[in-house]
Amino acid sequence: MSGDSLPGTPTADDFRALARSSPWRFSTVHFTHRRRELRGTPDGEPVEAWLDRRRGRVVVRSADGLEVAEGPPYSEAVDLVCGTDDGRSAAPPGPEVVLRPDGLVARRPEDWHCAHGDPMWQDYRWTAMLDPAELAHGVAVSEVVATTLRGRPTWSAVCRPLPGPVEHPENGYTPRCGCCPLLDSPASRLQEYGPEDPGLTGADLATVYRVHLDVRTGIVVDVTPLDGTEGTGLSNELHAVDEPLDPPVDPPLGPLLDPPLEPVR
Repeated sequence: MSGDSLPGTPTADDFRALARSSPWRFSTVHFTHRRRELRGTPDGEPVEAWLDRRRGRVVVRSADGLEVAEGPPYSEAVDLVCGTDDGRSAAPPGPEVVLRPDGLVARRPEDWHCAHGDPMWQDYRWTAMLDPAELAHGVAVSEVVATTLRGRPTWSAVCRPLPGPVEHPENGYTPRCGCCPLLDSPASRLQEYGPEDPGLTGADLATVYRVHLDVRTGIVVDVTPLDGTEGTGLSNELHAVDEPLDPPVDPPLGPLLDPPLEPVR
């Protein structure tokens, strides 16, 4: 999907729809990823990654070498590169996925990523940034603007994760994994650790973030805390989308995809 029919002036509902849509907007991506653990600190050491959703594989090159992760992260672990490709493909979306007229996702099953999630590197924040559906529920979205970041069109928004009632915390911000959320905050700590978590009483934990979503893919390309002195951040620079992949794998596995390539439908 090129995104040509998307609104030029996005709303909060448009932003949430884009956050739900990543699995249906691209098949391969080559990118560089950096993490920030504290507001104002320099970007972490970059890692380069090649994600192929049709084969359920990501190749990651970091300072520690090359790694491959395969399959949904809920059943597969990250291992050193070995073996050969088995040709697995991501399952296509079923009829329960409802698209808007502009092609963004209006509704998807809450547990879709459990069977079809992207392979994980290090922790679940990795899978959440690639498919940020957790931003579509329990998050107050405001100040949405269409902008450009690192040469690519993005939608930027101020995102404030909301805590749910103590008896039903799942009605608030519900990250894919509470210990490694996209938006580390009192709301995510309450969801994961309960009201007794000592992090809830301090004033330093971020409560609001600026988030950029890449319009073409729906991937989170920047997360920056806007308050507090403790919070998580990340950045992704996308180099190529839906192009054949040829990562530097040893032993050589060859190109991961043969052209031509169409997005997953």
